[in-house]
Amino acid sequence: MTTGRTETAPQPLAELATVTEAFDRLEETVTSEKDRWVTAQHATAETRRRQDPGRITWAPNDQEEPVPAPPEVVDGEGEAWTRTGNGTWYMLSFNPATCDDERDADYLTWRELVDEYGPLTTHARTV
Repeated sequence: MTTGRTETAPQPLAELATVTEAFDRLEETVTSEKDRWVTAQHATAETRRRQDPGRITWAPNDQEEPVPAPPEVVDGEGEAWTRTGNGTWYMLSFNPATCDDERDADYLTWRELVDEYGPLTTHARTV
């Protein structure tokens, strides 16, 4: 699912909603952490679509990679991912010295990326 483009300037990345913010807000209403995470991912996608309709945002249920695929996307926590020549994605800021999650070092398919790190939003430079 994509949203229409508008003439508004994209917001700085720091102003995009994050999954963690939505996850924390849902603590009282969704008790299962897995259900809360998925609900937070979808809520964040909708919030981003309202925040900045000039960018395209994909929720975890958007499993098909867009054609053409954007060269970079921002994940649910605001981290930038770049598409490689073979169609996989990697986190630009990955640093093994400061990263707790080894999965951040992996090259992921679109489906893995949108499912585990979604929602995904076009990076400001790609709009």
